[in-house]
Amino acid sequence: RVELGTDSSSSAVTQNSKVMVTRIDDSPPVGHDTKVKVAQAGTVITDATRTVVPEDKNIPELRVATIGNVDSGKSTLIGVLTGGELDDGRGYTRAKVFARRHEQQTGRTSCVSQHIVGVKDDGKLVHSNKTANLTTAAKYKAWREVMSQSKSVINFVDLAGHERYLKTTIGGLTGNFPDYACLCIGANMGITKMTKEHLGVVLALKIPFFVVLTKIDIAPPKIAQRTKTKLFKILKGRGSRKQPFMVRDEKDVDTVLKNQSAKMTPVFSLSSVTGEGLGHLQDYLSRLRPRQLWDRQAKNMEFCIEETFSVTGVGLVVSGSVSRGRLVANSRLLLGPFSDGSFKPVLGKTLQRKRVPMGVCNAGEGCAIAIRALKAKESLKRTDVRRGMVLVDPSSGPCATVSFEADVYVLHHPTTIKENYQAVVHCGLVRQTAKMVRITLRKSKKDTETEEKECCLRTGDKASVLFRFVCRPEVLHEGTTIIFREGTTKGVGKVTKVHCDDLKTTTAYTETEKKKAELSAGMSQKSKPRDRTRTRGTGKKAAPRL
Repeated sequence: RVELGTDSSSSAVTQNSKVMVTRIDDSPPVGHDTKVKVAQAGTVITDATRTVVPEDKNIPELRVATIGNVDSGKSTLIGVLTGGELDDGRGYTRAKVFARRHEQQTGRTSCVSQHIVGVKDDGKLVHSNKTANLTTAAKYKAWREVMSQSKSVINFVDLAGHERYLKTTIGGLTGNFPDYACLCIGANMGITKMTKEHLGVVLALKIPFFVVLTKIDIAPPKIAQRTKTKLFKILKGRGSRKQPFMVRDEKDVDTVLKNQSAKMTPVFSLSSVTGEGLGHLQDYLSRLRPRQLWDRQAKNMEFCIEETFSVTGVGLVVSGSVSRGRLVANSRLLLGPFSDGSFKPVLGKTLQRKRVPMGVCNAGEGCAIAIRALKAKESLKRTDVRRGMVLVDPSSGPCATVSFEADVYVLHHPTTIKENYQAVVHCGLVRQTAKMVRITLRKSKKDTETEEKECCLRTGDKASVLFRFVCRPEVLHEGTTIIFREGTTKGVGKVTKVHCDDLKTTTAYTETEKKKAELSAGMSQKSKPRDRTRTRGTGKKAAPRL
C-alpha cells in the first residue's frame, strides 16, 4: 500500500506503471497469472489477477447434448462432470448448472444452457470448480482457467426434459450441432414417454448417442434389471436397430472406442452420489473426438445467431455458432434476414469464445460477438435481432426465402395430412410455422397412379412437399435436415430446393393459387355491377329494406 500525495508516492506509482507496461508487453506463457499494479489518483494500489490465453490457440471442441425424461439426473450429471464433485442427493451439483431462478425453485431445466470441462494431454479432466450464484467476473475467471489449461474442451448442452419444453429440446438438438447425444435414463423410473420421444428425435436427426443409466444407488435390483431389459429391447427393435453394449470396465471402454459404428450403442450405469461407474464415463468422454467435418476454408462465412444480449458499455451482443468459414473480429458483415427479407450492414467488433477474448472463431465453434450498425443514422436494437438470423460475409450475396421443397417422411400422424396443412418446422436454429402448399407422393412400384389419385399423407408415407413460411423469410440451405411437428404429428425430411422469394413476390405458386389469382384479376377488370336498388322501368330507387 502506498499513500498518495507525496514525492515518494508519485515515484512509486510511476515505477509501478512501468512494471505494468513491461509485463503486458512480455506476453506471459499460457496459464500464467500476471499480477498488475493499477494506480489512480485518490485510490489505493491493488493487485488484479488475470489468466492470459493467446488468441491464436486452436482448442478442439466436442459437443455433447444431454437428453432424457424429467428428473432423470441430466443436470446433476453435468454438474458432477464439470465441477469435479459428487452430489449430495439433494441437488447440490445441479444448482451450479441451472441458469434461471425458477429452475432453482422447481429443480427442472427449462432452457438451453452450455457448460464446459477441459481435457489435458494425459486425458485428465480440468474442472471449473464453480459454485452456484457466481458473479459474472467469477464465471469468466473460471472458464478462462479451464481454457488455458486444456488441450481440448467438452461442451455439454443441457436440454429440458419436461413435455412442455419439447420444442426447446428439439431446437437445441437441431441448432447446437451436437457431435453426440447422451440419453439419461433413471434406473428407478424406467422407460417413459418422453424418453421414447427424445430417442426418436435423435434417431431422426441421425446423431450418434450413448445411454447412461443414472440413480443406480437408489434403484431396487429388480427394477433396475427391468429397465435395462426394456432398454435393450427398444434399441434392438425395428425402429432403432442398434446393438447395445454394456460398459463395465476399462477393456469395454477400449472396445467401444475402437468399434465406433453407427449401430453400436454404449450403455453406462453410474451414480452421481456414490461415484460408482463414473470413471468409465469420464474415460470414454476424454477419448472421444468430434465427428463432424466443418468447412473452415470456405470464403462465404456464416454465423447462426442463437441468443441476444444487451451489455452495458458494449452494446448489442449476439451468440451462436459458426457454420461455415471463419469469423474474424473487427470485420464488416451483413445481418439478416429481416421481416422484408433484407440484410443490413453491421460491424462485428470484439469476439469471445467460452468467455475468453479471441481474434478468430472457426467453423464448428461457438462464440459471442458485439455488433453495431455501420450507418450513423441507423440504430440496431436487441428487439430487431431474433433467433435464426445470420451474420454473413458481404461478398457472399445472401438470399432469404419463404418457399422451399423437401423430401419428407411422416413418422406419426393420427389421420391424414392434406395440402394447406400447417406445422412447426425446425431447421437448424430456425423455428417457424410453415404451410404445405403442394404434396407430391412418390410413385410406388405396384401402383403407378398413386401420385395422381392421392394428395394426402399418412403415417409411414414419403413425399416431396413444397413448404411456405407463414410469418417471415429465413435463410436455408439445400441438404439441411428438417423436423416438422404439430401436436402428436411428427415428421423428418431434407431440403432439396430453396426458392429465393418473399411473402409479396412468391415464385412457387401452385395450380390452385394460379387459378385464384387469374379469377381475381379477371373480376377486377370487369365493370362495376349495376345498382340493384333501382326498380325496373321507373328509374326510381326502391325503399330501403329494414
